[in-house]
Amino acid sequence: MTLPAELKVGRRYPGYWRIENGVVPVQATSVKGDTVVVLTGNNGGAPAAKTVTIEISGLLATPATVVVGEGSVVEFKNGDKVPHDLSTPAQDGVMSLERLAPGNVRRQRFMTAGGYQVRCAEHPHIVISLIVVGSPHFGFVDEKGGFKIGDVPDGKATLKVWSQGRWVHSQDIEVTAKGGDMAIKVAGSGAREAAKDGE
Repeated sequence: MTLPAELKVGRRYPGYWRIENGVVPVQATSVKGDTVVVLTGNNGGAPAAKTVTIEISGLLATPATVVVGEGSVVEFKNGDKVPHDLSTPAQDGVMSLERLAPGNVRRQRFMTAGGYQVRCAEHPHIVISLIVVGSPHFGFVDEKGGFKIGDVPDGKATLKVWSQGRWVHSQDIEVTAKGGDMAIKVAGSGAREAAKDGE
């Protein structure tokens, strides 16, 4: 499949500012892993819960987008020399605002499937996307807008697209072994054709 061009870029905010402060080096923005496609409502065992570490260093989070199973623990490790005030401001009660001092680690368990956006109140450009899934059928979109999800059983499913820190698309689909073409319409982008190759 392929996605509209506006979902292939990794930039969360438009603009062309370049300010070198002599402390944090300018780094190129990566598009890898920013957009995730998830299939729900079909058969398949849920991914096992695990622990994932996100390193915050140079005022950047690595990785900035992760997919984990329900009940997984996410470790936020502060490698900067300044504190970070992390929370999920759009989801009250999931991850409350708490200061993470330099060199410290904060652990947070995510129990319920869904998309979560972790932000730093002090440095708002730090945005971490956490997609918690109850299905093993998901895939990261590559630089060309394509993705692959293997071993999907035939039947009805819901296709959801997470990009730039939010769900941007959801539609019911029929999965068949032969595959085919389908149109994906993303809000604000108009209709776009997406080629489906049986994955």
